[in-house]
Amino acid sequence: MIDHRWRRVLITGAAGRIGTTLRNGLVGRHDTFRLIDRRPIADVRADEEAIVCEISDKAALARAVEGVDAMIHLAGAPDPKDFERMYEVNVRGLFDIFEAARKAGVKRIVFASTNHTYGMYPVEHGMTELDPVRPDSFYGVTKVFGEAMLRYYFDKHSIESVSVRIGSFEKRPSQQRHLSTWFSHGDTVELFDRALKQPEVGAAIVFGMSNNKRLKIKHPNWEAIGFKPTDDAETWLDQLKSEGVDVDGPLEWKLHGGMYEPPEF
Repeated sequence: MIDHRWRRVLITGAAGRIGTTLRNGLVGRHDTFRLIDRRPIADVRADEEAIVCEISDKAALARAVEGVDAMIHLAGAPDPKDFERMYEVNVRGLFDIFEAARKAGVKRIVFASTNHTYGMYPVEHGMTELDPVRPDSFYGVTKVFGEAMLRYYFDKHSIESVSVRIGSFEKRPSQQRHLSTWFSHGDTVELFDRALKQPEVGAAIVFGMSNNKRLKIKHPNWEAIGFKPTDDAETWLDQLKSEGVDVDGPLEWKLHGGMYEPPEF
């Protein structure tokens, strides 16, 4: 099996938490990384090219995708109290960057989706990638739009993609729910790299979580990208107990999306 080592990978939202983690973790795995964010990007390396721009700047987006082979799209606006900004970034901006990528000949897109695309399912329901979406927020709705766009781009234009339904991206678990949904930094790097490298992914949907013993997902679809997570939130059990977290009591959340809180980028 031949893995793809891309000549130039674009990362949007590169100054955020996930973007910074991927920048550090993907060093040397692809030739060049082009980074865009609305905020300044610190400590740009020799193998990186940084562009500061808004997702609404179509001319800047067109320049950003020139010569790009693959893209990781992380840029997003999660605050449900600011619907105009959410629409500008997660709908209009997503369409503009995807269209710019299509016109530039980008061959693969890895998209930061979310567990909020299926957040209204009861937590007892064992989720698979084939279940109909049930978003729990306008934020989740916009991510459903992104997943649908990528299905369209594959069927219509043969652009391969992986939509990653991210759970709880944290350095370590800090609450009961994280025992199920934790997505460690190390597993995040490996999953996104496999999403870039795996041949013939079609328009895959995978669940972005670690190999947690209490995982509530029936079929995370990791085999679609050849991913094998290594971390387990259970290793933090004693630490969580010492901090007063009720790790063995009744579940504190009833739906897969939990009590919706805007994630940080």
